[in-house]
Amino acid sequence: MKDLILKPTSFIAIALCFSFSSFSQETELDVRKMVNSASEGQLVEESSRMLQDDYYFFSEIAVDKLLTLKPESSNYNYRKGFIVLGSRGDYITALPFLEKGAKEISKNYDAFSMKETGAPTDVYYHLGRCYHLNENIEKAEEFYNKFILESNKKSELLPKATLGLKQCVLAKAAIASPKSSIVKNIGNNVNNEFADYTPVISLDGKSLYFTSRRPWENNESDAFKDPMLNNYTEDIYMSINNGAGGWSSPSRMIFCSPEINEATIAVSADERRIYAYEDVTGAGDLYFSDFSSNTFQTLEQVELKGVNTEFWETHCTVTPDGRNMYFVSDRPGGFGGRDIYRIVKLPDGTWSNPINLGANINTIYDEESPYITVDNKTMYFASNGPASIGGFDIFVSVRDESNTWSPAINLGYPINRTGDDLFYTTTVDGRKGYLSSFRPEGFGEKDIYEIQNDFTTESDIVVLKGAIINLDGGDLSEESHATLRCTTCEDQSVIRIPTRIRDGAFISTLTSCTEYELVFMENNTKEIRREIFKTECLGGFKEVYKESTIGGNYLLTGKVKDKITGAGIPNASVQLIDSKTKNVLENLTTDINGKYTSKLLESGKIGDVLSLDLKITAPNYLAKNTEYNATVAKVRTIEMVNSLDRIDIGTDVGKTIEINPIYFDLDKSNIRPDAKIELDKIIKIMNENPTIQIELGSHTDCRASVSYNASLSDRRAKSSAAYIRSRISNPKRIYGKGYGESQLVNKCECEGNVAVDCSDDEHQANRRTEFKIIKM
Repeated sequence: MKDLILKPTSFIAIALCFSFSSFSQETELDVRKMVNSASEGQLVEESSRMLQDDYYFFSEIAVDKLLTLKPESSNYNYRKGFIVLGSRGDYITALPFLEKGAKEISKNYDAFSMKETGAPTDVYYHLGRCYHLNENIEKAEEFYNKFILESNKKSELLPKATLGLKQCVLAKAAIASPKSSIVKNIGNNVNNEFADYTPVISLDGKSLYFTSRRPWENNESDAFKDPMLNNYTEDIYMSINNGAGGWSSPSRMIFCSPEINEATIAVSADERRIYAYEDVTGAGDLYFSDFSSNTFQTLEQVELKGVNTEFWETHCTVTPDGRNMYFVSDRPGGFGGRDIYRIVKLPDGTWSNPINLGANINTIYDEESPYITVDNKTMYFASNGPASIGGFDIFVSVRDESNTWSPAINLGYPINRTGDDLFYTTTVDGRKGYLSSFRPEGFGEKDIYEIQNDFTTESDIVVLKGAIINLDGGDLSEESHATLRCTTCEDQSVIRIPTRIRDGAFISTLTSCTEYELVFMENNTKEIRREIFKTECLGGFKEVYKESTIGGNYLLTGKVKDKITGAGIPNASVQLIDSKTKNVLENLTTDINGKYTSKLLESGKIGDVLSLDLKITAPNYLAKNTEYNATVAKVRTIEMVNSLDRIDIGTDVGKTIEINPIYFDLDKSNIRPDAKIELDKIIKIMNENPTIQIELGSHTDCRASVSYNASLSDRRAKSSAAYIRSRISNPKRIYGKGYGESQLVNKCECEGNVAVDCSDDEHQANRRTEFKIIKM
């Protein structure tokens, strides 16, 4: 079966003149049993037969056994390196095996003979490729040249080695002058030990669709593993960005089947259609699934004229306006290999015949994975020709008004590395792109990487981002949409923009310095809101955001509760104050459950900033002044919860608000800077609670005389009280009193017949300051 991954290079370039036994019905268990009982000669012959039929996985089992017999054999090490590089692209693991293979070269290499001890000259090409992939360019050039010099001049690898040398020249220059880009693996929430690739990012960057070869739950897909490479089948997954740059655990699309390869290749702007690749016909064709009746439907083959043929169609992309499709095919009549074609939707609703994009895009090599940005004229694609620095690289080209594409530009290093870099898609502003690649820092055979840069950003584009939000949290109608009409254009036809079902988001392109009418529709007949707006006339990338809601107004609620019990406090007074103007906005009283509801958000909308000061009071509780800041989001109800400290006569406020110990210098009563920080907390409490009166009591430990401790503590108490008194209303509400060592909290006594031996920490417990409420 064909899939989106290139077929490995042939192990033996010369066609053999006899037929081979079929391995299609063999199982891994069958092969392992055969390997365990086979002689060395049989292992050599069978491993070669399997490789000739592309059964890399089975052949590797036999080669691993051969390496246990002769671990230094150049022949067997070559086989192992060839398999690892060809089937998995793992040049790091393959390199040491190929280096051992190159120690002995056999000009007349016989792959089926046990007497063969050397490796063919092909090993030089594969070594060159390993070094090339590992960015050791000088060694790559050395072995490519060595292969060209010593190989059979009819070798099918000669053009590849020549191409590799051309790419090495570009690679050296690119690595020496890297682009200003950040390339990062998106992490193991998405990437895993299996292959993850073909990323398609939504225009707003919130959804990522991709292909993975990971196994299904409960071993459901185990029976359908590819016996040639031991791969699980391809399936399509989706992950959602959590807003902090992380990705959710992927969910598999419902139309995937464990026995068939399905690979994601494109997603419509509203994410209601997914384009996929399937190989059920044997050649590989393009399919799609539409979201309908609250789910994605079974994949159907694309039936547009001239798209799917008897040849290999691997990829497609559709412009955001739905009027152009670009696709990849290896049909005859192109420039060679796989080429990119375009079809256009005509005014009568039919589609044009496919048009090859021409020599500025297509080459005699392979072009893959086209992606068109929101401007409908910028295309990113991959090519593995002589303009690449190795394998497939990402290129960009722009189409002019005459439909001519500019010469393609390589995006450079480190976006492109010397291996295969494919399937580049971007967010609407172009600042973030996503591609798949095998890189040493990855988690598996292929991983998905995020690209951040400032040189592929969109310019002179205005983008409309919008949303219809259901404040009740329910699902939107599948008919929910917006309509857009340019009121100052010659063409004033209405454009329908479906919303994304998951969150009601939608996106479209606009023209600068233009007036539009935007209508929000809950379904096909019910209008929610209508708005006229004009885009800016300045150039550059601009975003316009518009949203509307259904399901009622936003709610601002709150609860006041007891800090210890958590029970709601009834009849508490809550004053809401504008943080900037200090104007009182609302006075509220809690109900029997300690709850209240505000009217401040009745006309609120997404993105509104709430900045409030709250003053909360309740009988027998410390009053509380606090700040509250929030941004109105897609949740209908915003709740403010505050806890109050219950107080009674005798309550030590210092324990209630957790004041740190107040320290004085030795034999001093001056207020230190660190003590002021703690006393300021009491000042805040007393200013918030203007009726309470406090006795500030200062206590010492027993060390020093009783009279000295009493005098010192009294001075310290009065000094502390004086600091507070000068900073509160009605200074008579606090006074200081020194208790010396008369009220120890433990048995650490120093005088009398029995002096208790205490630690420093135990003495410290007695050196304290208390702030007891004496009147409320």
